[in-house]
Amino acid sequence: MTRDTHRSPGPDELRLQAARKRQELGETIDQLMARTDVKARAAHLVHDKTPEPVREHPRRALAAVAAVVVAGVVLWQLRRTGIWG
Repeated sequence: MTRDTHRSPGPDELRLQAARKRQELGETIDQLMARTDVKARAAHLVHDKTPEPVREHPRRALAAVAAVVVAGVVLWQLRRTGIWG
């Protein structure tokens, strides 16, 4: 008689294997969801690219940009009308 060296797993071992597979599938799904969440990835990228002072004081940065735009428009109007330049 030959001895069967390959034994079939018992119920406890099957439960353990199923639990491991569920864990692996859950991690895979989380990774896929993170890759396809374009909005979150874009927000993270913008946060990483934004300088620290702008993140800390966004109103100051907005006010500075607005002042530069207003100054540019005023200078453009002055040059266009011939008053300056």
